[in-house]
Amino acid sequence: MIQPPGLRPKNPSFWRTIALIAVHVVMISHFAQWLLQGVTLSPVEPSEGMEFAKHGIVNTGLVFFVTAILVTAVFGRFFCGWGCHLVALQDLSRWLLIKTGIKPRPLRSRLLGLVPLVAFVYMFLWPAIYKVAVGESLGPVTASFLTSDFWATFPGLVVAVLTFAVCGFAVVFVLGSKGYCTYGCPYGAAFGLADRVAPVRVRVTDACRGCATCTSVCTSNVRVHEEVRDHGMVVDPGCMKCLDCVANCPNDALYLGSGRPALGRGGGRRRPGSLTWPEEIVAGGVFILGFYAFRGLYDLVPFLFSLGLAAMLAGLVVVLWRLVRGRDSWLGPIRLKSGGRLRLSGWLFIVVMVPVVALWAHSTMVQILDNRGSGLYRETGELRRAALDFQKRSLALTAGERRLVSEARAALRRLQRWSPVDRAGTELELGWLAYLEGDRIEAKSRVDRALAREPADPQGHLLAARLLVDDERWQDAARAYARVVEIAPADPIGYLGLGAVLGSDGQFERANRVFLRGLTAAPGSVDLRYNLALSLALMGDLDRSIGEFERVLEMAPDHLQARENLAGVLAGSGRFDEAVPVFEEAVRRSPADPELRIMAARACLGAGRRDRAAEHIEAAIRLDPSLGAARELLD
Repeated sequence: MIQPPGLRPKNPSFWRTIALIAVHVVMISHFAQWLLQGVTLSPVEPSEGMEFAKHGIVNTGLVFFVTAILVTAVFGRFFCGWGCHLVALQDLSRWLLIKTGIKPRPLRSRLLGLVPLVAFVYMFLWPAIYKVAVGESLGPVTASFLTSDFWATFPGLVVAVLTFAVCGFAVVFVLGSKGYCTYGCPYGAAFGLADRVAPVRVRVTDACRGCATCTSVCTSNVRVHEEVRDHGMVVDPGCMKCLDCVANCPNDALYLGSGRPALGRGGGRRRPGSLTWPEEIVAGGVFILGFYAFRGLYDLVPFLFSLGLAAMLAGLVVVLWRLVRGRDSWLGPIRLKSGGRLRLSGWLFIVVMVPVVALWAHSTMVQILDNRGSGLYRETGELRRAALDFQKRSLALTAGERRLVSEARAALRRLQRWSPVDRAGTELELGWLAYLEGDRIEAKSRVDRALAREPADPQGHLLAARLLVDDERWQDAARAYARVVEIAPADPIGYLGLGAVLGSDGQFERANRVFLRGLTAAPGSVDLRYNLALSLALMGDLDRSIGEFERVLEMAPDHLQARENLAGVLAGSGRFDEAVPVFEEAVRRSPADPELRIMAARACLGAGRRDRAAEHIEAAIRLDPSLGAARELLD
């Protein structure tokens, strides 16, 4: 019996082209509006939804992505076919290849087909899972729908062009129509899962004769005639509802209609032309190694682009594998080997694969060097933080610390020597390491080059400020720290440096104002409050200084310097009875400090506790016999 007809569009390709053009017009309009007004909606891009899992931020990208998934759960995977700019690029690439006589053929891999799902979990679920695993809070949830830096999360022009070239023409040629959607797109994984429960899908009537015209015109690599034969509908989540199969059915047997969903149907069956398991293992292994080689390469290759590069590399190596092992081999529609004999196209393919494999190997080596150098550099973090304390004019490194700095410096130099593209941070990292090793000339040269390339890098200005402090160029150092404050207003480190420089130059009131500004931006900073207390003491405002030191100790009871200074200020203001217990607690926490013992003895004398003062003096002399003259305090 013929089933009731549903939707049968006459010319879906035309209307889909119009829809995809309209999508690009809207994208361009969005960008133009930002250029004109400076503020616009945050990018309507699913990847922006990662901010929710990372930082609890609800933005335009997240709302759009969730809405698209919900619509897909009802109407099927329409968005990909009718609203995705990358699908438009792949369709255009396919059309142009066909015009040149090359019809792309799909590479069917089960393992690579899992990549989009893994990528989706990594991008949108893993940050939240990790937070729960380490006991971090998932909240609070905030909303951010406007932005003044529209292009902040997008790549530069060169990488964008390369992305279009690789994820468009190259991937389509090697992996088939919509190859990136099949083996690289994390959003497609979410849409594919939602499509399984959608009641609206391509269905079939009794008029079907199994001619396979539908499969031949499908640009999503779906075997439509088999799906409708076995299930009465298309259950493959790769179906993007382009509707070319419906429009081109010679018997009008296909239609878009509602009914039971595809959940529980299809899947697990090996498709004709799929890779063998040895080929699957080769493809999967090459993909993993390729992804490692390309992701973040030179700080330029973004995550999604690296997925496309790795998938294409896997496809090429599988073709090479077949070329070496089989009697016949194809690259898409191009025959490379016939009856065990290489054709000219096969030789050309081998010639092309030589630089491809060389690029892969070199990129892998660069990544290994980068990971090694960056890892060692991260281990120097405490040393770099200590170096920012400009009250220490030199940093005494242990033998182990010197070895660590030397190894990190050598590793990053090797990276710079082998890398044809300078990674943005390598110059600055080498500058810091040179400074830690005492090579101030190289440190200054490198930080100058780093800031010329990345003028808004606060770490570069911090190193520049440290070098200026060493030269006692206080005004220039103050400007460098002020630049850090400007770039990173929520980070206390810039305020600390600026205030300390001003204080060293005798400008205590200005330093005090800087510390107060810093505490407004970062009220939980113990270091800022401690330095504020010091500046108040130097200004002679002892009562406020005592109050701030007490707040520091409330925030950080183990802050020994704050305790010692609090005791000293109390004693200096004549409040010996209050100073003594503070000194006693400081001595209890640091019993091997002879100078602290002497200060405690003075406070005890001021409070009339001569016997306890004598005990402190004798203990100090035992620790440092050169302090024997301190007994004169008792006379």
